[in-house]
Amino acid sequence: MIKKLIIVLVLMGTSFAFAQDFHFSQFQLAPLNANPGNTGAINSDIRAYTLYRMQWFTVTNPYKTFNVALDGPVFKKYMLSDDFFAAGLNIVSDNQGPFRLKTQSFNALASYTKFIGGRQKHNITLGYTIGYNIRTVSLGGVKWDSQYNPVSGTYDASFGVAEGGGGTGFLDMSTGLVWNFRTNHLFRSALGFSLHHFTAPRYSIMGRPERLIPKFGVQWNIAYKLSETHNTTLLPSLIAYQQGTSVLLNGGLNVKYVLEEASRYTDNQTDKSVYFGVFYRFRDAVYVTFRYELKGFAAGAAYEVTASKLTPTTKSVGGFELFLQYNGVFKNKHAKKAKARFL
Repeated sequence: MIKKLIIVLVLMGTSFAFAQDFHFSQFQLAPLNANPGNTGAINSDIRAYTLYRMQWFTVTNPYKTFNVALDGPVFKKYMLSDDFFAAGLNIVSDNQGPFRLKTQSFNALASYTKFIGGRQKHNITLGYTIGYNIRTVSLGGVKWDSQYNPVSGTYDASFGVAEGGGGTGFLDMSTGLVWNFRTNHLFRSALGFSLHHFTAPRYSIMGRPERLIPKFGVQWNIAYKLSETHNTTLLPSLIAYQQGTSVLLNGGLNVKYVLEEASRYTDNQTDKSVYFGVFYRFRDAVYVTFRYELKGFAAGAAYEVTASKLTPTTKSVGGFELFLQYNGVFKNKHAKKAKARFL
């Protein structure tokens, strides 16, 4: 009991002190969280996705994060050039352990993509996020040793610690820039830089004088198809964040294999692909990923194995994630399909 409580306090202390942001292992599948500059930079008219993450369920009450997002280009048919605006909506609910530290975030996003062109295609997207966050904490679900009743020999919630909690709401803003580059249809790259919480909003709970620490991020995604006739594409991804004294470094490789390509003139064949990946989060976890795509739909999962000092306590079980996505194209003669980009 004491050992697990210490671990919980360490994890919660991390959340309160500097590692204040949630994260997804499949970061490349949560582009609006990674960088506002990813808003609307897609090869479809609309993108909708959701992720669910559960972590450390072998140690304490699991940490749970749920994300749902929607984005796409807007007013594109009215633009005289290949430049375009985009908009999005991103909602996150993050629940941390028995202390019930809960953050709900409601974000609106906007971006502008400038087509640079040339034989080697370049696009630069500048994005912005504004959101309202609700942060609450409740101590009612925590059991302390001081709540042991020596008379009855049992746990007594009325002993030692009075139930308490609190909450606050605050505005938060982030911005980011993404450079999309491709030499041909065999190679694509997206390099992004982001600055989150740049206003350092106050988010004090229960009278604690706290501010949300600004976070700087770098993300780089690459897609390299092995050859014109090959069905395999290599997809290395890397993301790094610095938030105060905390550094998050996460990278790895997905391999995409096309099972079937869509027919150009008939409906006899549809797009079918599978993805397998291995990733490493520095000094934290190793995890594997899987994804299946059919037409505009995709579903996937990730499973983590702890690779840190918490390994003996967690029994190597870190967490798992589930993922769903839809990319759609409007069947409208006036609609312009977005130019191929990689996120």
